[in-house]
Amino acid sequence: MPEVCWWNFQWSFIQGGNVRIALFHLLLFLWVTLWMAGAAQAEIVLLLSDNKPSVINVAQSLQNVAGVRLEVFNLGGDRSRAVEMVTAIQSTSAQQVVAVGLLAAQVARQYLSSRQVVFCQVLNYEDYDLVTSWMKGVSAIPSMQIQFRVWKTLDPGLKRVGVISSRQMRESIDGAAAAARLNDIELVRFEVASDREIMAALRQMSSQIQGLWLAPDSRVLSAAIIREMVTYASRQDIHVLAFSQTLLKEGALLSGTPDNEDIARAVIARLKQAQGMKTIPGDALMPLSSATMSINSKISERQGLTISEKLREFANVE
Repeated sequence: MPEVCWWNFQWSFIQGGNVRIALFHLLLFLWVTLWMAGAAQAEIVLLLSDNKPSVINVAQSLQNVAGVRLEVFNLGGDRSRAVEMVTAIQSTSAQQVVAVGLLAAQVARQYLSSRQVVFCQVLNYEDYDLVTSWMKGVSAIPSMQIQFRVWKTLDPGLKRVGVISSRQMRESIDGAAAAARLNDIELVRFEVASDREIMAALRQMSSQIQGLWLAPDSRVLSAAIIREMVTYASRQDIHVLAFSQTLLKEGALLSGTPDNEDIARAVIARLKQAQGMKTIPGDALMPLSSATMSINSKISERQGLTISEKLREFANVE
């Protein structure tokens, strides 16, 4: 009888041990599962305006440089999806949002005041009341210092460059003028109210300038007037720095366009600066630090400009 009791006791202890071991493994499994679920949560949300290359390419660059998990929501160019997208974003634990493109920035400005938001790929941001204490941006204009440096290297005799823009772009033009001075270039500025005033302004300044910077100002620069400006400048032997590579085919000497990786790095830098805060520190826009430069070889040859090997390291030659 005692022997039976001993074995019953031993079996009971073993059973209890197995239960304890099984319970330990179960708790360990649950802890790891919850930890992994937490680790898998997105730290940053990307809100995209649409599927245009200018939006999708920046989104891809953000995924490459962020170093954390991102969750992507795409409005698909449809503002009626705003509430659906915002509801989904608010259900995440992410406190930081990147709005890529104007539509995404407008939706974020209207609905996401409980998050920190950085917008990018938005021109004329002043027109849309996008900047607040919790929402700021990254410039859509590539580094003007680099653009003027490449231009000056290509044409060392360049002294005066004209630019025609709207009044609303004054702050951006101020920054460009400072970058021009660093390269021993004077920026001659004309402000206009509409595209109907542009050609008169260009004719007025043509005798004072050697180059023309086409600033990306859609308020006053239509596609038709841009082509007319480039054609007129070419006839007057005025070199043109354009904001689009496609304008090289229209007669522009060189173009400066944003680098997607540069945009992404600037966005992530703003978000890191804002971590642990309710607001986003700094100016309304963070400037870009690089530019993708392209040179029209036919125009440069016709103008007697030499594209050095050193210059080819910094610019594409077409």
